Amino acid sequence: MAEKVFKTDKLTFLSYGLLVVAYALFFGLLFARTGGFSFKSAILLLFILPVLAYFFFLSKKKVVISDKGIKVFGLTGRKEFSWEDILEVSLSPGRKYFIFIGDKNGELAVIDDSTENFKELLREIGKRISRDKLPENYESLIENYRRSYTSPVLILVASAVLFFVILKSL
Repeated sequence: MAEKVFKTDKLTFLSYGLLVVAYALFFGLLFARTGGFSFKSAILLLFILPVLAYFFFLSKKKVVISDKGIKVFGLTGRKEFSWEDILEVSLSPGRKYFIFIGDKNGELAVIDDSTENFKELLREIGKRISRDKLPENYESLIENYRRSYTSPVLILVASAVLFFVILKSL
């Protein structure tokens, strides 16, 4: 089987991209209004760095599944597990779903549902892991999975508010 690659879903990626643009324009407007670069404006600029860093992370985030194992490129760096070395896979349902993968060496990888085709990813993991390493209700959790759009919608609302403030300030 060829490798299957799962990246950040488009809605999450685009919503954070829009937020980065809105922040950049907002802080650009602040710089223009305050007369250019100053110590205070530099401090304000620091507020965009976490958003920019997370957007950069989303552009690099991916999960690669192959016959050999799973590779997770996430916030905690790159983790690579062979299927045989995985001790347990747990799935945390709720408003946002998380997959936790632990191996024999105590390493842990976390994958959230902002990953594209998350349900397919869950099924691929379920095909390759023995049943005793999965939660008893794994199939039921997959079938009941529904993507939450709360986070991207909140990001889009925040972007819209920033754009509104920018337009009102022009």
